[in-house]
Amino acid sequence: MVGLFAGIFTPFPTLLFFYLWGPPWGYAIPGGAALVGTLVLAVLNLGQNAPYLLEMLVFGLFLGFAMRRRWPVERVVAASTALVTAIGAFLLWTSLHGTEAGFLKALEEDFGNSVTSTLQQYGALSKDHGEMNDAVQRVIPVMVRLFPAIAVSSAILISWVNLLVTRRYCRNRGVSLPPWGEWSHWKAGESLVWGVIAAGFSLLLPVKMLQLVGLNVLMVMGTIYLLQGFSILAFYFERWNLPRALRAFLYALLFVQQYLALGAVLLGLFDVWADFRRLSKKPVEPA
Repeated sequence: MVGLFAGIFTPFPTLLFFYLWGPPWGYAIPGGAALVGTLVLAVLNLGQNAPYLLEMLVFGLFLGFAMRRRWPVERVVAASTALVTAIGAFLLWTSLHGTEAGFLKALEEDFGNSVTSTLQQYGALSKDHGEMNDAVQRVIPVMVRLFPAIAVSSAILISWVNLLVTRRYCRNRGVSLPPWGEWSHWKAGESLVWGVIAAGFSLLLPVKMLQLVGLNVLMVMGTIYLLQGFSILAFYFERWNLPRALRAFLYALLFVQQYLALGAVLLGLFDVWADFRRLSKKPVEPA
């Protein structure tokens, strides 16, 4: 869990210092991290993790570049997500392409080996270790086919969280920021709801490929509306002036409890019609 949490914030130092310093000094942080990190991973016999480290450093570098260009936050997240997803897909394809079992089968075996090693490390003393392993192994084929959505959704969340932390850091220290406005007022484009409708409709069609595409699209759309749901909650947390400790606890609870997270997704989705924060400007009636 500590490794996963730290991995989410791997782009943060690169993002922050490239935004503050710009080129050429801004390249010192990702360059030094790439050099030292690769050497440390090699010494620990974890060299297979080096591409992920380099990918996250490129991720942070692009986020810092986009912030210095003062792009809208939606463009920053979308472009950085597309970049890191393309890099990850290329690395995955080159590592598994050409295997005798085929790409999907090789990916399933790779996932299965990773899950097995994790369970052996953390659950070897558990009595139901074998049952848990069997249950997870049955789910792996589904996870592999949803891997595009998992990768894109993860990139969106990592980008959003790192931008949020950078924004708070800069605001606390009086550093100028792009004209993004208050994130508690953020709202996804209304046209995105058609993607949800189309993806939901594809699940009703008797074509497995279209159903699979629809599930992947729904997962990505769910991530976007989850962020909108968080924005709505942040809006009311600020209005109610809740203590920061209580806010942090509630946010953590939303991430841990899947039903609450689903509720936040639905809250963000129905905000398209309900406008819970009353942000839409009403037309002025003629006198």
